[in-house]
Amino acid sequence: MKLPEKAQRLLPALLSFLAGALSVVDFPATLTPFAVTAALTLLLILLTGRSARQGAWLSFLFGLGHFTFGFSWLLTSLQQFGAIEPPLAILMLLALAALMALYPALCGAVLPTLAARPTLLPLAAPALWVVSEWLRSHLFTGFAWNLIGYGWHEWENILQMADLGGIYLLSWLMLLPASLLASLWLRRPPVRRIALGGAALLLLLTTLSGYGHWRLSAASPDNSVAPLRVAIVQGNIPQQLKWATSQQQETLERYLRLTLSIPRPVDLVVWPETAMSFFFRAKPDYLQRIFQTSREIRAPILTGAPAIDRSSDEEPWHYFNSLFLLDEYGSLDQRYDKHHLVPFGEFIPLRQFAPPTFRKFTEGTEDFSSGPGPVPLTWAKGNIGPLICYEAIFPDEVRALAGTGVKWLVNITNDGWFGPSAKPQHLAMVRLRAIENRLPMIRAANTGISAVFDAWGRELGRIGPDQTDILLVDLPASRTESLYTRFGGWWLALWLLLLLIAYQRSRIQPEPTQ
Repeated sequence: MKLPEKAQRLLPALLSFLAGALSVVDFPATLTPFAVTAALTLLLILLTGRSARQGAWLSFLFGLGHFTFGFSWLLTSLQQFGAIEPPLAILMLLALAALMALYPALCGAVLPTLAARPTLLPLAAPALWVVSEWLRSHLFTGFAWNLIGYGWHEWENILQMADLGGIYLLSWLMLLPASLLASLWLRRPPVRRIALGGAALLLLLTTLSGYGHWRLSAASPDNSVAPLRVAIVQGNIPQQLKWATSQQQETLERYLRLTLSIPRPVDLVVWPETAMSFFFRAKPDYLQRIFQTSREIRAPILTGAPAIDRSSDEEPWHYFNSLFLLDEYGSLDQRYDKHHLVPFGEFIPLRQFAPPTFRKFTEGTEDFSSGPGPVPLTWAKGNIGPLICYEAIFPDEVRALAGTGVKWLVNITNDGWFGPSAKPQHLAMVRLRAIENRLPMIRAANTGISAVFDAWGRELGRIGPDQTDILLVDLPASRTESLYTRFGGWWLALWLLLLLIAYQRSRIQPEPTQ
């Protein structure tokens, strides 16, 4: 039965949106690569024969479906903690999804020029998508949440490829099967070619898995350095109470009580982001109790807390989201200030043009200031690479931090702002930073998920969501530097070269628009 003309025009748009939604169902999970491949294959088929304008529109709809469902955890933050009514919160979510969908739209607009023939799809589509993800990670402060390569999260062997090219290589490897399948479908080759294409895909997956198996089987810690005995304290303070002045002492007591219950010896204790929700200099008696606890357990305490500074009496105060290394010597000098802040959550972009009544969604009326950048914390047992919450989702920034010679990556966070689906997504990104740079990762979250990963991304322990608990792990040091850490910046040049080759080949034998 032939569909009415209007339905024929609307069907590609509907299928594109549904494909975008399919690509993020239960993201990331064991079956995610199959869902993503199916969704991207459908999108590439729908884009065939379209003009640049039509391709941009269909890809925009794909992105709108992908990001609307992928970012749905933001509704909890907007409604429950931002006191925004549901209709307006949904509109804000759609606005963010539409903004992020401009990057897939860019792919859809350019792809007809780069892949004039279906045979060029495997050359052009994966590289073009990765370039768009790189742009999304960097432009306008960047938002690198749920890059498509995280769909491999449950496939531990394939994840090991990240030490060669990071998350962007994994995204390329997610697009490659989809573009091959789309090319086969569009060309309608003989059965023999279809069989060869299927065999090529199987060989690709086998090769990737084989590399990962080899990396994991050869994994060996640096035995010249004693394992780090690290304890994570997950206080599980409800977000509604976290910033209440009346709750400060009870929060402190909970963290001190849990810390003192840690079996000894221990080398390092890690508390989450803003575990202490007060300025240390304003509460010297509270601060002294933390120092005393550090002396009692004979280990430093790494904790998040707000900080306030100004360079002179004439200067305004500057507020920071900070991480402190507090030890028995009673100093506040070992401090890291978060440098990559969350727009509208920690600061208002273009504040000078915003109405005076416009406030950020999180606690406090003042904007946070940015720290100096990805810099390590000096520590006798090995320099620490500090990452506060959102900073762990930016692969290039973590790579720069790893390049300073840190021995351990530590991510402190408070995912209590967001819905439950955000926690496993955020954890997947943090885990991949460990694999990319072959560095152990320690993650402490206020309401979970707290976890520890070795340099191969193997989980050594976790505390689940909404639990009050401690986690004690012996974490071996890594003795290898990854190729991604050393040369990761060159991958973008490779993707651009592939696009240039696709463009030249498209011009040699252009295929007429259908």
